[in-house]
Amino acid sequence: MSHILIVDDSPAILEYIEDVLTVSGHTVKKGSNGAEGLAELQKEPFDLIISDMAMPVVDGLELIQKVRSEDLEIPIIMITGVGGVPEAVQAIRHGASDFITKPLNADEFIIKVEKNLETVRLKRELAYLKSSKKSNRGINLLIGDSPPMEQLKRQILQVAPTNASIMVLGESGTGKELIARAIHNESDRSDRAFIPIDCSTLTESIIESELFGHLKGAFTGADRTRKGMFEEAHMGTIFLDEIGNLSLQVQSKLLRFLQEREIKPVGSSKPLKVDVRVISATNADIRGQIENGNFREDLYYRLSGIEMNVSPLREKIEDIPLLVEHFIEIFSRDLNKTVSCMDKEALEILKQREWKGNIRELAHMTEHALILESKPVIGVDTIMHVLPERREGVTDNSSPLQLSIAMSGFEKKHILKVLKIAGNNRAEASRLLGISRSVLYDKLNKYQI
Repeated sequence: MSHILIVDDSPAILEYIEDVLTVSGHTVKKGSNGAEGLAELQKEPFDLIISDMAMPVVDGLELIQKVRSEDLEIPIIMITGVGGVPEAVQAIRHGASDFITKPLNADEFIIKVEKNLETVRLKRELAYLKSSKKSNRGINLLIGDSPPMEQLKRQILQVAPTNASIMVLGESGTGKELIARAIHNESDRSDRAFIPIDCSTLTESIIESELFGHLKGAFTGADRTRKGMFEEAHMGTIFLDEIGNLSLQVQSKLLRFLQEREIKPVGSSKPLKVDVRVISATNADIRGQIENGNFREDLYYRLSGIEMNVSPLREKIEDIPLLVEHFIEIFSRDLNKTVSCMDKEALEILKQREWKGNIRELAHMTEHALILESKPVIGVDTIMHVLPERREGVTDNSSPLQLSIAMSGFEKKHILKVLKIAGNNRAEASRLLGISRSVLYDKLNKYQI
């Protein structure tokens, strides 16, 4: 059942349409001219408007224009007189969705009504699905509320609606693919394909074919024509991880695509137009590769229309409790465990680590702890057992709660903080710390800074 507004200066037409619509299960509100129709629209929402063209005060065209200035989606069916096709065309140009001519035929009329209502229902459903997809798979999948993470989420929401190429820079394990997925799922391409490609796993002999496709017989073993990843991702997003591993030859073809928006499958002389958004990522020093001649500078500028830097986990340790909670929820379900959380002391230990492997390392360690934990809460003993530094020589009598260990953790963090303030100038850092340079060097070696 839908709620429909009818606007016509003929009481007989209004009554006729009302009877046809109510018999079909719809509810109706009426207006005898365009002004009354607009007044009704201010009071409540409608699913469809049916309006005559020629009316006093405010005619049909004026009604369309005023409705469209505020609502681009609601369908509007215009009623025209006998031979009123030119009027109907004019109404369509002004924003009407459909038209019907007098005298009205009940069967034809209700078919048009249902067709337009179905269109608006489909639009609303699609909007809901997109909204649901974004809420479940967009930035809400990025765990953490630290300042760097909140800044990253804001940046994703800013860049997602654009079609600009994006390069994501960050250390290994920081979640660059998850960020690329979040950008895709927050974009207008979210209902199309997202295809990730790890360029480091593709050999030189197959990477061109994998990316751009090939024709049957293009090379030995090409027994059939095959679409490449770019064609598979048409209207969607392609994510090129470890972009620095591409050969100069493939870089040249990728540059051609970014310039011309077309690809040429291996063995083909015909270019193929493809609409794909490219997101790339690397943990390498891409500018150093450019200086060494291993990466094209013109390709870099094409790929990095927008450059996003992802902070390592050590710069957002306040996110660790939320990340651990998230990993426990996922792995507990997969491992059929009843572990609910990690205790505060264990979390404090994790906050003291450097996390060279970033979020990936934290996820692996949480999974390992879950496998070993026999209690409902992951405790200090379990965490100490899975720490790699424990396996590398921490004695059984060591406890993370001992004052010496706690002091060491604080000292390391403080030295790192002062080094940052001093711009990594060790002489200045030793002065600020109030210790000699030799003592500072000893501590840097001790803490492997």
